[in-house]
Amino acid sequence: MAGCCDPVETTAAISVVINPEARVNVARTGNRVPSLAAGEWHTIEFPIVNTGYVTGQLVIESDPVPGVELDLPVHELTGQPTQDGSLRVRFDVPTVVDVTLRFRALGSLGGLALHSSLHLILRSHRALLPLA
Repeated sequence: MAGCCDPVETTAAISVVINPEARVNVARTGNRVPSLAAGEWHTIEFPIVNTGYVTGQLVIESDPVPGVELDLPVHELTGQPTQDGSLRVRFDVPTVVDVTLRFRALGSLGGLALHSSLHLILRSHRALLPLA
């Protein structure tokens, strides 16, 4: 049985860990976000490991990226050791972009602000047309 602080096995491209001081550490995993079809909404899921059983809000922020629409919902931290998180992305046209995501718990970046940000390279391709 996995404990509160054991690594989480994931196929997600990123993972989020919140320590007892509500400091957020976000990191890339060994997995990549696949190329996404332009013009469609895509969900990018990630695990949230809450080693401090923190409750409150986890906010994701990003500066605007031309040609990319981001849906960055506020996640309500339940205090559970793990919970699921996600964000959504939609591209206007096929492209490659570097999206900088910043994660904050309880409204504060804390002393590890550099660890709460992540550059995520995202690719989009032309949506395939259905065969007639």
